[in-house]
Amino acid sequence: MKFATFYNETIRKTVVAFGSLFDDIFVQRKDSAGNLQKKILVPITYSPKEKFYRMLKEYPILKGNDSDVHIGNILPRMGFAITTIDYDGTRKRNTVSKRFDNSEVDANGLVISNQAQFAEVPYTIGFNLSIAARTNDDALQILEQILPYFTPEFSLSINYTSVFNTKIDVPITLTGVSPEVEFEGDTSEQRNIIYNLSFTAQTYLFSPIKTNKIIRETRVTGFFSDFDVNGGISGPTGAAFKSISSITGPSGASSMPPDASVTTETFEFGLGLSITGATQDV
Repeated sequence: MKFATFYNETIRKTVVAFGSLFDDIFVQRKDSAGNLQKKILVPITYSPKEKFYRMLKEYPILKGNDSDVHIGNILPRMGFAITTIDYDGTRKRNTVSKRFDNSEVDANGLVISNQAQFAEVPYTIGFNLSIAARTNDDALQILEQILPYFTPEFSLSINYTSVFNTKIDVPITLTGVSPEVEFEGDTSEQRNIIYNLSFTAQTYLFSPIKTNKIIRETRVTGFFSDFDVNGGISGPTGAAFKSISSITGPSGASSMPPDASVTTETFEFGLGLSITGATQDV
């Protein structure tokens, strides 16, 4: 078997769909009287939490209060990354099941070929979403805009394959929340407030799409056989009959077997008979 080059972008589309769940989260700033002063959109990027640590430690100028660029300009923010990709045998379908689409027809409307794809392969993708904030209140605001939607799963409808227009509901399950808040350390160091959320996405991977020709004629020949004393077949002695079936059916790209008309001819040898079957719709 030789592997073919193809790319259905199924993992990429799952990643994009997951990140889009959290791209409209805001943090509110209020005065002492409780009046809303500002709404800050929390940016999200595809990056692990280590990026946040490096950003806070490698650019100390961002921590200065007298600088025009300070830590408030980079926090709060979110980042996510793939942690695991595991095969899920509990959702497996029959491997040889196929989908068919886009039939090609000749001038007479007879189906020549179609496109087919084997059954999808179930995989579970693990994600880690990190929330970094300057204050614990900012982090809790972000958390409360996420957690109520997961009970513990939230389903997305993702269009994976454009040829077959396949839309599949993908459950996104929240599996855990763990805070990382540093309470100890030098007073000159910035306190890091990070919440890690773990998710699993029950998604699918798809095989390449192949073009198949339609079987338009089948021939079956039967033989007489001799049998030994034990009842086993010892070999043919001559042809008994031959049956030929061919597709002659109606026009239209949607006319696919078994909807096409079939002509069957049957010949019996040795008796001098020749039987021709009538056209039949099956």
